Amino acid sequence: MSPGVRRSAVRRCAYRDVMDPSAIWRDRQHRWRIEAYRAPDLRFAVFATNGTTESAPLWLFGMSALARWLMTHKISLDDLETD
Repeated sequence: MSPGVRRSAVRRCAYRDVMDPSAIWRDRQHRWRIEAYRAPDLRFAVFATNGTTESAPLWLFGMSALARWLMTHKISLDDLETD
């Protein structure tokens, strides 16, 4: 195997580790799933869920963006459950 292939494989593994969610929450009605990522800054992916299907992620960057999104959807922190 050439050195170039090894380096790209290492980059892919490192990227995958960074993009694994560090925390996952759902609201009580299971209409929303929120995943937190630390890559390289704090960001959140919000998915609308409906049984077996889910939407493409809405990316929110930072805690203030998540707080704003939760307020606009009238979701309190007490409504969130860990997944």
